[in-house]
Amino acid sequence: MAFNPRGDDDFGPMADINVTPLVDVMLVLLIIFMVTAPLMTQGLTVELPTAEGRNFETSSATPATITVTKDGQVLVDGAFAGEDDLETTLSTLLRSRKIRKALLEADASVPYGTVIRVVDVMNRAGVEQLGMVTRPAEKTSARRRR
Repeated sequence: MAFNPRGDDDFGPMADINVTPLVDVMLVLLIIFMVTAPLMTQGLTVELPTAEGRNFETSSATPATITVTKDGQVLVDGAFAGEDDLETTLSTLLRSRKIRKALLEADASVPYGTVIRVVDVMNRAGVEQLGMVTRPAEKTSARRRR
């Protein structure tokens, strides 16, 4: 073992940061998030009624979506809002988006009175145009005769 008095050995302090381990860790985290992200999405199943009608014309601004589930829970854009908080939540959302359009998705088994109460709250919150989301009716090959 020789002593090097000049200090020009390869084992001295480095001034550069080694980014290779950092890139490896980031790639592993990216892969983990890419695999787990689709598993984290949760959807609601709402059995929409069928109807024949024209499509609701939506502008470039996205309308608010109000969903009424079969057990009577009310959601605004996927976030739970009870019937008591619906008016404040919806009016705040409409003011922030500066739009007055909304889409209503109600399960086919929801009582008519519940849907009307939600529509009334939407009216008080400032919704000017309302679109009701339905499933398209199945087309039959034979037309009805009058």
